[in-house]
Amino acid sequence: MSIIGAEDEDFENDLDPVSNFLKKFCLWYLHLLAHFLIFIFLVLSPSQLCYLHADLFKNLSTKETKKQFVEFYNSFLDKSAILRVQIPHNVSFELDRTRPDLLSEEQQRKFVQDVQLAQAPEIILILSPIPFIPIPLYLPHSSSPVLLSSISVDEGVLLPEGVLPGLSLSGPTPQQEEQDPRLLELEQDPPNWREHTPPDTLKDLSKKETKRQEVINELFATEHAHVRMLSVLQTVFWKPLEREELMTATELATIFPSLDEIIDMHYAFYEHLKKLRQHNFIVKAIGTTLLNRFGGTEGEWFQKLTSRFCSHQTWALEQLKMRQKKDPRFNSFILEAESRPQCRRLQLKDIIPTEMQRLTKYPLLLENIAKCTEDTLEKESIQQSAECCRKILNHVNEEVKQMENLLTLKDYQRRLDTSGLKPSNELYLEYKYLDLAQRRMIYEGPLTWRVTKEKTLEVQCVLLGDLLVLLQKQDDKMVLKCQSKSNIAVQEGKQMLSPIIKLDSAFLREVATDRKAFYVIFTWDSGAQIYELVAQSVGERKNWTDVIKMAVDELKKTGPPSDLKRGNSILTGGGGNPYSPTT
Repeated sequence: MSIIGAEDEDFENDLDPVSNFLKKFCLWYLHLLAHFLIFIFLVLSPSQLCYLHADLFKNLSTKETKKQFVEFYNSFLDKSAILRVQIPHNVSFELDRTRPDLLSEEQQRKFVQDVQLAQAPEIILILSPIPFIPIPLYLPHSSSPVLLSSISVDEGVLLPEGVLPGLSLSGPTPQQEEQDPRLLELEQDPPNWREHTPPDTLKDLSKKETKRQEVINELFATEHAHVRMLSVLQTVFWKPLEREELMTATELATIFPSLDEIIDMHYAFYEHLKKLRQHNFIVKAIGTTLLNRFGGTEGEWFQKLTSRFCSHQTWALEQLKMRQKKDPRFNSFILEAESRPQCRRLQLKDIIPTEMQRLTKYPLLLENIAKCTEDTLEKESIQQSAECCRKILNHVNEEVKQMENLLTLKDYQRRLDTSGLKPSNELYLEYKYLDLAQRRMIYEGPLTWRVTKEKTLEVQCVLLGDLLVLLQKQDDKMVLKCQSKSNIAVQEGKQMLSPIIKLDSAFLREVATDRKAFYVIFTWDSGAQIYELVAQSVGERKNWTDVIKMAVDELKKTGPPSDLKRGNSILTGGGGNPYSPTT
């Protein structure tokens, strides 16, 4: 038997026709593969590569699936993977607990499908701008080139239209449904007025008018950024949380009250500002647009919705924090969502307060526009709009303060211990069911209660609409405890100093020997009781005496506060869930 070397010049001629065809076919296939790999690495993103790789699993056997899943994991899902892509939180959560090779075939296929689906929005967005690059290929026994356009999907090559295997363009994916088309433009930076204004027009502007256009452009750009950030709350957090059933619709409406309506309002305002820039990007009159947004009935509705949203933010942040600690799956979702590029390295706790932050910026921006405006009527409209913004901000601040006070009272009520009132049977019967949360808090802070010269107590003093309450902190409890100036009084149950002072029969006096102290004198049928309270500073003592006098005077004028029975129903929606979205 003769041995034929590869260098033999007759080697090729000795091959049979079938072998010769296979050789040419292999060379053609390698040529195709080389071009295809170049195309992939030059044009496709990690998400597109991941999508294509995931599509291969549809035709794999059980054994092949196990092997390919580990490779898929190492390429796209591992935290150190160069081509790491966005991973759904349910996949990330499970992979953090289980080795990829130990998952069942059903789990592996499900995870691959979920990861592929997560890449679909980027695939859709990139399809239209991807250029089709025709690569000439030479098929076996053909002298003329054939183009990547006559090869079908079944042969494993991309169609020129960019339609990917397994991706149906007939209907939106859940992620696509979250994307409001009007908000897609907000992902791009807004155009700067200087870059689009003709040079001759810029040259003719006065220094003051140029400054005016700069501030208007700042208003437009920051409104653009704000609407984009609100949309992140909606599309990255709210909608996925509801779809994944991590929170109920009621819970989400409490965490993000009126978010849809707030987005609509800000987007409408943004669109109105954009229309003003249509002529050479120079805005002539803006006063009417501003008044329509912040004044009249529209301004009142804006105030109502923003008050509702902002007043809940402290509670919302606390609820989210507790949920993350208790629920690993929820925590995994939040961390994964916060890592998305749309969040721009901000955490959810940083994004929720943006509406309140935006409200604080409107008055200053509008005042700066007014300062640079020459026309008298236009200037007056802008100044009037700025005043409307200040009123809205003050109202929202007050609502936020009241809600925070309510949350504080609810915390105190949860920890309240009234057993210390038992030495005085009369006090105990009157206040053993005291509900602090049913009253309005005006002020609170630490004070020192001088019961005698030898006996002092550190108390948390809470000023309510009709009561001054002295709470003692003991471990996690807030204790209401009667005090006495002598042991005999304790034994006889007489002359007990109540930790609850009724303001309708109280008045104040200064302490001549201590500028940080003040007396609260409480009169009743059987006599009077004197409380000596010491603040941490002279200024704080003045704050206390001022707010107590104000509360006493208000009681004398109007009688017991109307919110005594109904509590903070203005904030709580009238009952039921104290953080109802009807707030």
